[in-house]
Parts: sequence; C-alpha cells; structure tokens
Amino acid sequence: MINMIFAVSLLENWKLYSVIAGVAVLFLILVVALVNKGKYQARFNAFYRRMDKMITKKFNGNVLIETLLNQYVTDDTNTYKSLKSRGKGKVKKYLDYYVKNLPELVVYKSFISPDRNKNQLAIMILDEYDKVIFKWDKSKKINGFIKASNKYQMLSPIIAYLSELPLNIKEGAPYRFVNHDNDYRITYEIVKNSKKVKRKQKEKKLTKAQEKALAKVEKTKNKKASKTRR
Repeated sequence: MINMIFAVSLLENWKLYSVIAGVAVLFLILVVALVNKGKYQARFNAFYRRMDKMITKKFNGNVLIETLLNQYVTDDTNTYKSLKSRGKGKVKKYLDYYVKNLPELVVYKSFISPDRNKNQLAIMILDEYDKVIFKWDKSKKINGFIKASNKYQMLSPIIAYLSELPLNIKEGAPYRFVNHDNDYRITYEIVKNSKKVKRKQKEKKLTKAQEKALAKVEKTKNKKASKTRR
C-alpha cells in the first residue's frame, strides 16, 4: 500500500515538473522572440534614420525636380531623354540610391511585420482604369525607371514618389500618387513575389490601421516642413 501511494505521489510530482518545464520553455521562447523583435526593430529604425538623413541632405525629390526644371530640361515632355547630359547624371545618381536602399528597407520591415514572407517591393504605374501598365522590382534596377519615365512621360512623378515612399513604408501606409497631366498614377505593394502582382490595382477602402498610418505620415511631413521654414 505504501509503495502504491509513493508511486502515485511520484507520478503526480513528475506531472507537476513537466508542466513547470513546459511553462519555462514557453517563457524562454517568448523572451527570445521579444529580444529578437527588439533587435530587428532597432535595425529597421537605424536603417530608416540613415535613409531619412540622406534623403534630406542629398536625395530630396522636390529639390531635384526644381533643379532639373531650372537648368537641365530641354522640352516639356517630362522624360529622362529630354534632359541635358548633366541632368541625366543627377537623375541616375538619384535613382541608384533608391534602387539600392528601398528593397533593403522593405526586407528590414518584413522582420517586424506579421508576415515575414512579404519582403519584396513592387512599384507600379497604373492607367486611369487602375490597370498595371508598368511594374518595377529590384531586378529592373535603374533602367526600369528610366524606360518608364520615357514611355509614360512620368519622370517628375517617379522622382517625387521615390522620395516620399520610405516614410510610407515605415508607417505601413498606402501611397497612391496621381499625375494629373495624363491620369496615370503610381502605387506600391509589399508582396511575397514581386513577379506576381494583380493586373488591376483597385483603390480599396482604408482600414482603421491604414488611416492611422496615413495620419502619422502627414504629421511627420508637417513637422519636417515646419522645421524647414524656420
């Protein structure tokens, strides 16, 4: 009888120890996950801050557009091929910066996002019916944007869009830019496979999270603008 009681007590103790061990393992997993997320968040924030600083100092789209219009444009077609040689050099340098850094920013963002598999950037030009007529991914590099600017007369919109895009990516905000000269628009999407995007990109009703993200974008832009005016 005593042996049976001892055996039952031992079994109950092992069950208790197993539960405690299971809880401890889950706790450790949670701690590691939080630490890793903190590291990824810190890396993303640091990378974004470096980008933001470089954009403000050297790669501001509005400044480049004004420079091109005042010094390097030869006609009103709004194309890369219409620029003087020095203007083309400035645009290439500008595009090269964004082509290299935007995809990397998206990868860092994916590590702190709910779906880590969404780590590729697709930038699209749409017609007035929201049909994709051009899609850029990192494999197209600089030449993709140059060809698109020439074919669709979208040089200035592309330059402006790239300059604004990092902040929208940071906040997880949608960003659709309409070029009123020809009704083409530019939008972006972060996807699992940039080679496979929908042929139509209809503008969807904003979620509450997206509305908050857009509000943050506007707040940040207004704050920067107020600093510039001082």
